[in-house]
Parts: sequence; C-alpha cells; structure tokens
Amino acid sequence: MTATQEAWDRAAEVAPFSNSTEGEAWMEAWCYQCSNDGCGVGKDNPQCPLLTVAYSGRTPAEWFDQTQPGQPPRLGDQYHCLMFRRRGDEGGREPRPVPDPPGQLTLLPREPYTGVRMPLMSPERTEVSA
Repeated sequence: MTATQEAWDRAAEVAPFSNSTEGEAWMEAWCYQCSNDGCGVGKDNPQCPLLTVAYSGRTPAEWFDQTQPGQPPRLGDQYHCLMFRRRGDEGGREPRPVPDPPGQLTLLPREPYTGVRMPLMSPERTEVSA
C-alpha cells in the first residue's frame, strides 16, 4: 500500500478548506516551507501524500485543527501538520529526539520509544459505565 493510500484511509471525509484562498494561504505558511513537499522549489507536482489527500477533498488525520471555539479560523493557520519539517533543518525529514545532556541520568531508555508517534482518533466512541 502506498503512503498516499494510507493517508487517504486515515483522512476525514470533509474538505479541509472552504475555498482556494484558505488552502493557498495554509500551503504558503506550511507546505511551501516544508522539506516533505516539492512545491515551491521548482517542482510542479506535490511530493507529500498529505497534500495529495487534501487536494482530493479530504482532511488528513495528521492535520490537527487549531481553531479556537467560537472564533473564525486564522487564515493560513487553521491546522497544525504533524509531519512538518522546515526546509534546511539539520534533522532532515525524520524527527529526532533531543539528545540527553552529558551526565544526565535517565529513568527509561529511549530506544523502545523512537520513531514516528502519532495519535489517531478512534472511529468509535467507547462508553464507560460507572
């Protein structure tokens, strides 16, 4: 299964933006600054599977809504993308943990917890009886 298909399967069945102005403002603030996307650096086609899903009219699960209740969304800052990596960062595309300071004691080793971690919304609501 391709990364685009996996992102499509996780995405919400609602359009992320109500018009092209909102979408373009958000992509200018996020996608065009991200190392995961080819747009804005001489490439015509998006390289990020999340952007491909958004172009198809679905909201990727990796985009968290940042709007405040009762207030309209800010143009270009409606969502927070978990996969965002700023162009030119030394870390590259993959997230890396901050190294432990010299002489710092640790309670738990990091190795079992390394990798991309992302919360996924459960499709079903679980009821807890008192």
